[in-house]
Amino acid sequence: MHTVSPDSLEAFAQVAIEGCGAPSGIAETVARSLVSADLVGHSSHGVVRLPYYAAQIDDGALDPSAMPELEEAGPFHRIDGGGAFGQVTGRRAVELVTETAAERGVGIVGVHDSGHLGRIGEWADIVTDEGYLFASWVNLHGGAQRIAPHGTADRRLGTNPITFGVPSFGALPFDPIYDAATSQIAHGKIIERDGSGERLPEDWTITETGEPVEYAADFENEVGALLPLGGIETGHKGFGLATMTELFAAIIGGGAVATEAEQNWAGNGAAFVAIDPTAFTTREAVAERVSGLARFLRSAEPIEEGGEVLLPGEPEYRTARDRRESGIPLEDAVVENLREIAEDLGVRASLPEPLR
Repeated sequence: MHTVSPDSLEAFAQVAIEGCGAPSGIAETVARSLVSADLVGHSSHGVVRLPYYAAQIDDGALDPSAMPELEEAGPFHRIDGGGAFGQVTGRRAVELVTETAAERGVGIVGVHDSGHLGRIGEWADIVTDEGYLFASWVNLHGGAQRIAPHGTADRRLGTNPITFGVPSFGALPFDPIYDAATSQIAHGKIIERDGSGERLPEDWTITETGEPVEYAADFENEVGALLPLGGIETGHKGFGLATMTELFAAIIGGGAVATEAEQNWAGNGAAFVAIDPTAFTTREAVAERVSGLARFLRSAEPIEEGGEVLLPGEPEYRTARDRRESGIPLEDAVVENLREIAEDLGVRASLPEPLR
């Protein structure tokens, strides 16, 4: 394990992304987004993605200099990502959805052909910071299939995250945010372990024999599939959520759904929604509801000694607070990948000192 300061990691990520052909402004946006994911503890969407993005650029699936375009405007909006970095497209989407919510009380933005949108919780954070409720559904245009329908081991859906956010208006030091894949685990958690030799937890995956996939490298070589959220016993719930997310993102975003096994991935599709809660109540009433619910939930007695009830978004808040002080830990396998991409791009001197 290596520990590095957020600022030095972000500076390296920006240099690496510029080395892939991105203008400095785009590189800065993407780097900040990646490191913000590491900062809150979601390393599956952090700098571990740099080699993945570089490979996509080499393959022509990601255009490092592209900017998203507003395809439809009016009461609601649709964005053509144009193969741009998803972090750029996501930021444009939340700008539009909050602007429309401010004008009309509700904003809806569909997205198609975006690059990987990163940690969707980041977009929820931005919207709730502006004082709006947030909801989103994200798919992978039928490609990057990794979730098995409940009761099977065949890959059919992407990890299709679903996200909700509520502004606390000062009732809590953070806004409640729920952001999760509809699979047992985000694919990035497997990417992190690729090459580490560490066995995957048994409740993440399934193979045609009913046994789990042992190693990340096997999974990356198309062995087995991710179980839907709920696992073997109650995975019908996660599979239902993944299916509905696939449809919401495609219908509102104007993109594809999964219809065949070998379907080319054309980036993320999404539906983002922002709602002004003051169209229905007051900020003070929202804060009162948030604080009252928080007190009641936290009054539950933990089974384990020293345990506590953490609200959605609270682990991320605490992790970010700690990592700003102590630095961001990176797994050895992730550091090795960063060294390799730094060597490939000729920017090894830009690696933070602890990673050299």
